[in-house]
Amino acid sequence: MGKSCNKERALTGPYDELDFTQANDLVKSRQRYARRPKRPADILAQLMARKGYAQTETANELESTWNQVVGKQWQSKTKVGMIRAGVLEVLVSSSAANQQLGFQKKKILSELQKRLPKNNLKDLRFSVGNVD
Repeated sequence: MGKSCNKERALTGPYDELDFTQANDLVKSRQRYARRPKRPADILAQLMARKGYAQTETANELESTWNQVVGKQWQSKTKVGMIRAGVLEVLVSSSAANQQLGFQKKKILSELQKRLPKNNLKDLRFSVGNVD
């Protein structure tokens, strides 16, 4: 009987509140929580970014806005390129068209900035190239 009393006393021995707090903290630090399931919206956003669908949509939006801003006169003579560091690259069919668009550059840029504020356009760059 003396041995069982020693075991009980050893378990309930000289422990204080700090020992229990430290033990509780240790258990909590070792706990692993299961991941939450991903939301479908997040999965679709990742897929669209990975496949480039968002860029295609943005390119189509950019091209349609460009055509609205410059009008029918320049639609067949220009082709919208990429936006790099806030500069929209536009191919034009001839150097004469390049010069004419250069004269209208500020007006075109300000209209594009109003219609496409999220693209953060800072400048336009016209270069002569194949528009077909």
